[in-house]
Amino acid sequence: MKYKDIRKSSYKNEKKVLAAPPHNFNMNNWLGSPYTCLKLRFCIELSSIFVYLLQFTKIKPNQITYIYAFSGLVGGVCLATNNSSFIILGIIIFFSKIVFDGTDGLLARVKYKPTKFGAILDEWAGLVGEYGFIFGLGLYLYNFSGNILYLYLMISILILKSIDFKNYIYNRILFKKKQLNKSVKNKDKENKFFSFIKKFIRDGFNYQGKTVDLILLIMLIELIQKKLILSQIFLYIYFFRGLLIFFGHLFSYRK
Repeated sequence: MKYKDIRKSSYKNEKKVLAAPPHNFNMNNWLGSPYTCLKLRFCIELSSIFVYLLQFTKIKPNQITYIYAFSGLVGGVCLATNNSSFIILGIIIFFSKIVFDGTDGLLARVKYKPTKFGAILDEWAGLVGEYGFIFGLGLYLYNFSGNILYLYLMISILILKSIDFKNYIYNRILFKKKQLNKSVKNKDKENKFFSFIKKFIRDGFNYQGKTVDLILLIMLIELIQKKLILSQIFLYIYFFRGLLIFFGHLFSYRK
């Protein structure tokens, strides 16, 4: 396929996906979300170039997804080092790894066929990236300040994510996923009063997009200033967010 066609197809697909629920986002809304619109184009442009080159190779989409997952681990290790050059490398990796996330799906649509396993693998890779970022942020703050509290917070966040009851439920009764999703939707309808709060907790300070990029920018400034400014606040936010989500899931699935 020609590069022009790949690029056009990528823009068309992203626009369609983002416009549908639960995103309901207009990728041309520069006035309302200038940064998101710019970052989307950064991802689409680079992934289109990569897919154009990769279509002539034997590399498969799932292999790109593994690279996406591995980049999250490498980025976390880089942030965890007490070396400015490696920390900057980690910042670049976390800022850019979204390109791999866009490349695997686009390659599947261009040369192969999207599969359910590929979609699940993509979610897993994103989760690996989250663990890598938490690990890297916690060690970065500890190395910068020597305050062991940051290590405790980092470990606590990782544990809360690991023992999340919702994840256990999904793994335990995966074959009943449709029924489970239906029951969850019904519960959401019954608790409309909390829908906004749930969404804010889940999406307001997550491990993706603008939040992570903001933290990366703050870390870069901190390296230049040689002192912590605001990045430590986000670790506290992630900790309390993790607590709320953990207990929220625990009580959501009670009988």
